[in-house]
Amino acid sequence: MHDDHYAARDLGRCGLLQMRSLADPTSGAVRYWLTTRHVRGSVVLVPALLFADPTGPLRQPCDLYVFARLDGPGGAGRHERPLTVNGIELAGRTAVRLDQVDQIEAQRLGKAGITEPLPRHSRALARVVLAAAVEHWAVRSDRALLESLARRSTAEHFLSHYTEELAQREDALRRAQEDLADTRRRIELLRELSGPAPVP
Repeated sequence: MHDDHYAARDLGRCGLLQMRSLADPTSGAVRYWLTTRHVRGSVVLVPALLFADPTGPLRQPCDLYVFARLDGPGGAGRHERPLTVNGIELAGRTAVRLDQVDQIEAQRLGKAGITEPLPRHSRALARVVLAAAVEHWAVRSDRALLESLARRSTAEHFLSHYTEELAQREDALRRAQEDLADTRRRIELLRELSGPAPVP
């Protein structure tokens, strides 16, 4: 039977991967704590539609995002330890397609403050570990619920965004209409003043 919260996977030479997960009941994001040889810490898996505006053109280049650091889901506001692979702390966000889990590219924070690929051996280990977590997520019995929560959370976010935008545009329209009326008044006055010259 599939367990949504605890799982283990034999990664061969990489050891036995222990996975523990906890879903956020508001966003559908799931924090995975992962432990195996040379790997410790957590990542957060988030349905890609959590960030997709449902009113815009459908552009969803991936199914899932893996965040190296995202405090909140499963952490009750605590700062959770990001996943480390061979002592290297992962950083950034990784886009994942479920039909291409073998191509996951984990990143670390480089000296210039931007993300960069991991060294070759660490990259291979990170790919295997993250692929296992993604595959576990893909077959969760609550996956449909997680995606529904992500859609609802996204709808609430964009509803707030567009409501605020509408108020700003209505205010701008009101000011523009007032300016238009004022300009019309000035034109009418100037037309009256510039009428035919009085006859002496």
